Amino acid sequence: MTGWPVDGGVVDPFVVLKAHAELADVPIPQRALRDPESLRVWPSTDLAGYLFRKDADREAREATAHDLAAWLANLERWQVVQAQVPIPATAPDEVFDRLAEHGDRVFLAVRLDPHDGMAGVRRLRWLAERYPGIRSVSLSPHMTYPLIAPDSREYYPIYAACVELELAVFINVGFPAPRVPAAAQDPIHLDEVCWFFPELTVVMRHGGEPWVDTCVKMLLRWPNLYYATTAFAPRYYPQPIIDLLNTRGRDRVIWAGYWPMLSYERLSAELAALPVKAEAWPAFLRDNARQAFRLPAPGHAP
Repeated sequence: MTGWPVDGGVVDPFVVLKAHAELADVPIPQRALRDPESLRVWPSTDLAGYLFRKDADREAREATAHDLAAWLANLERWQVVQAQVPIPATAPDEVFDRLAEHGDRVFLAVRLDPHDGMAGVRRLRWLAERYPGIRSVSLSPHMTYPLIAPDSREYYPIYAACVELELAVFINVGFPAPRVPAAAQDPIHLDEVCWFFPELTVVMRHGGEPWVDTCVKMLLRWPNLYYATTAFAPRYYPQPIIDLLNTRGRDRVIWAGYWPMLSYERLSAELAALPVKAEAWPAFLRDNARQAFRLPAPGHAP
């Protein structure tokens, strides 16, 4: 087993769990898809299969993702001291109850659809008040239908609720893997959001390509904005992000995996090979995530 390039374990803000039926599929509306290949595989995660080569151990990891006990044991094995799981707001309360039993290690990102309007906001408020392990709202503009960018009016009630509930917004930027239009995920749409909501913590995820330079410029502008490395193997991290991590943006770049699509064996090995300054590792692998998602100390349930 390859170790992480930092002692004391890591925080992973994006770990997929499929132990309940409500967690297993990609929540993208079928009517948003047009091409035959996407329609054939919907709603499977194989919508993004053309981007992720399936290594020999992928099936074993998928099996682990369907077993909560095995999934927790895998976190322990890899010294992932805190892990965030995306979970639909529409999941039954018993799913939230089950994960709340592991609040010392598991925190939650609630997936919302801005088209749900105030019904979605009310559900978020109810969940956040009952489950303190909820630390963010997960938004995927490419999964909305009709497609709307994150500076659209439909998102603003969600942002206001997140400010009041002290939740981060965890949002996709960059070309999406599913074959839908990409323009809604241009990170420039978050520029006005960060301006209008200076108290709102926004964490960009999934790379931002081909608009990485825009991400960097915005990270230097807005103190409430972060960048997470989800869905990218470390060898493919954009160079401007590594440069930012090593310089002025040490407190803004958050490591995140994409397990089980990417293995911890690969992630840890490739991380160790990155040209990251020694003093930047603790912030990158732990501290920035704890700051952005307002996490309690490890071993203490929120």
